Amino acid sequence: MQNEYANRQNMHLTVLKLLDTSEYQSAWKGQKPTAFTTRAAQLGPMVNALTDLIAAQQIATTGYAETKDREEKELEDLAFEISQTLVDCYEVNGREGDAAQIDLSLSSWQDFRDTELIAKARVLHKKLTEALASDAAALAEHDLTPADATLLAKELADFELIIADPSAAISRRRALTVTLRPRFREVSELLKKMDRLVLRFRKTEPGTAFANAWAASRIVRDLGGSAPQPPAPAPGA
Repeated sequence: MQNEYANRQNMHLTVLKLLDTSEYQSAWKGQKPTAFTTRAAQLGPMVNALTDLIAAQQIATTGYAETKDREEKELEDLAFEISQTLVDCYEVNGREGDAAQIDLSLSSWQDFRDTELIAKARVLHKKLTEALASDAAALAEHDLTPADATLLAKELADFELIIADPSAAISRRRALTVTLRPRFREVSELLKKMDRLVLRFRKTEPGTAFANAWAASRIVRDLGGSAPQPPAPAPGA
């Protein structure tokens, strides 16, 4: 979620917390202008709906990333394990040239870019398949069987699938972002109407205290820790 949206949503939640504070409710709840009470009742569901949309947007992004990380790790770990065993088998049979092509540390597998990892895993799968076809007995002594080739092919296919189709997660996130804009606009418009009505509460001391707290709650603060953003139009400005 963009920082702008995060900062504005934090302001919305601050306003809701203020409205829910018993210290101030006697100054505004059911008091004239009662239109403020009506709009306060509308604000909560609108902000809660925004919270749900924001959560869905985050899931759309992190869900894809977490799946990709898991599939990538599974492929890297398996490729390293199989390659090291196959390297030993090659060296026992004097095939150092073949061994050199796949003799990689775990960190080397992990450092590959997505396409490089796929390419090297394909090389490994090809060599394993060929070795199983030409000398299955020798590989069996190293506990390499057709089941290992099948599992490697599966992990490779799973990883290829996840990196080939990031568009689904991206499209969902984009759709949710498009939905967020008008929802934020609706909340902003409602709050501006409430800003106007807050002025009427300044006729009493409790009302003035509430109006001042309201103005403070309407400041959009930068959650990143930099200078605060310009405040939203405050009552009495």
